[in-house]
Amino acid sequence: MVYFTEIRPTEHYLENHASDVPWEKVVKLIFTTKNPRKKGEKFEIENGEYYLLFEVQNGILFVINAKRVKL
Repeated sequence: MVYFTEIRPTEHYLENHASDVPWEKVVKLIFTTKNPRKKGEKFEIENGEYYLLFEVQNGILFVINAKRVKL
């Protein structure tokens, strides 16, 4: 379980990934996923259509990467 009080995009997300995956979709994926996979100090969500990479620091969830999975 991941605990946070705020969600923020990183500059990397805004510059490189916001056009591919809109912020509303990112937030929805975060709130509808029960158990994100831990990858070192970061977390991953992969649902077949999207891939998210984020980290939690001081109660703030920072979205690093969001991509549409290519089939």
